[in-house]
Amino acid sequence: MTEIVDFALAAAARDGNGGLIEHEATDPLAARRERIAMSAALAANLARNAGYAVFPVRDDKSPACLGGFKSAAKDADAIDELWKRFPAPLIGVATGEVSDLAVLDLDRKHPEAARWWRLNETRLPATRTYRTRSGGVHLYFRHRAGLRCSAGRPVPGVDVRCEGGYIIFWFAGGLECLDNSPRAEWPAWLTGEVAPPPPPAPNPRWRDAPPSTRAIAAIVEKVAGAAAGNRNAVLFWAACRMHEHGRQSGEVLASLTPAALAAGLPADEARATIQSASRRHRRVA
Repeated sequence: MTEIVDFALAAAARDGNGGLIEHEATDPLAARRERIAMSAALAANLARNAGYAVFPVRDDKSPACLGGFKSAAKDADAIDELWKRFPAPLIGVATGEVSDLAVLDLDRKHPEAARWWRLNETRLPATRTYRTRSGGVHLYFRHRAGLRCSAGRPVPGVDVRCEGGYIIFWFAGGLECLDNSPRAEWPAWLTGEVAPPPPPAPNPRWRDAPPSTRAIAAIVEKVAGAAAGNRNAVLFWAACRMHEHGRQSGEVLASLTPAALAAGLPADEARATIQSASRRHRRVA
């Protein structure tokens, strides 16, 4: 499906410099209602013309609806219902097969990512590209089967959002479209560059280790092998189980973070999930 965005409609979310509109502070509730109404209209337009599955997102980039990206919809009535039940000003797009979308997310505030971009920009095909709120770029490609979400691969500031993830459609929030080309196929060479690290290899010493140590090893392996869409739940479960085995918060974080990264979770998301489980353990202990 050819991606077509109603640029006239999206332009209504911009100020004269291409940035986010700053509404009059005298009526902030009316301004917020206006932003949400515009978001809902743009979401329906995006689903209809680009075939994206969309859902409402808060200003802090967290999903507003129950189920997050798993509740994303393409049907106009379903989208209308989502925004009525969970009004929010930003548009989330579920990446992966459902939207035929994989996104290369470059945060050029990281010097490593800026350097990687300079070295590889000419190797990337022309494709739909948007500015992000942080000053980085989102490069939109067609979905590629088997591609996994990753963070900081091959360098910090280079992330991939595909099956089991989502992005914010920043153009609807007033950010610039840098390249209006149709979405290109995901470059084959890029798959190896951004692939998450392999899961930790089983340690043969675990065979002769005490039962509690073998249990911890099994928990870590379960996290590393968690599938997209279930990774945070498995990670939270694993952190709770490690605490039940008497491990302290620092050890839990150090043991589970590499496994979570191997499964494709971003480092900050993995850390937040583990720390949430540790706080729960302290409350019930």
